[in-house]
Amino acid sequence: MQPDQKSELVMDYIQSIFKLRYKLRRMFQVKLKEAGISISFEVLEIMKQLHSHDGLNQQDLAELLFKDKSSMTYLIDNMVKAGFVSRKEDEADRRNKLIILSDKAHELLKQLEPLASHCYAVLAAEVSGQDIKASLDTIAKMNGSLDAFII
Repeated sequence: MQPDQKSELVMDYIQSIFKLRYKLRRMFQVKLKEAGISISFEVLEIMKQLHSHDGLNQQDLAELLFKDKSSMTYLIDNMVKAGFVSRKEDEADRRNKLIILSDKAHELLKQLEPLASHCYAVLAAEVSGQDIKASLDTIAKMNGSLDAFII
């Protein structure tokens, strides 16, 4: 395969990933609306990360979700107002604030588990586990090729 053809395939692959993310986000938004749950996909992503890693600081959370600091501040401020999270002083570094999920958020996440499982089952219906693993391996290689460019 010629280098130009390979580059075109990579561009198509990346564009397909963006399209997939967009469609998945829309599907979650539709399902949330059907369930009468009024939260954004971004809030859901933050809650999921905090469920796995409760007590992250805002910068670490922004990096995990590939968000800029200002948009993360806006999202966290709104989540505090909604009662989903609180900010707690880091005992190791008092300048640092840790983001903690509230009981209200934990309850909402329990309610959302079947909805999320359904969305991911629909997404995975036409592919095998082996296909998914191969795609993950490919993305890992591509990410690795960019590591030298990221400071």
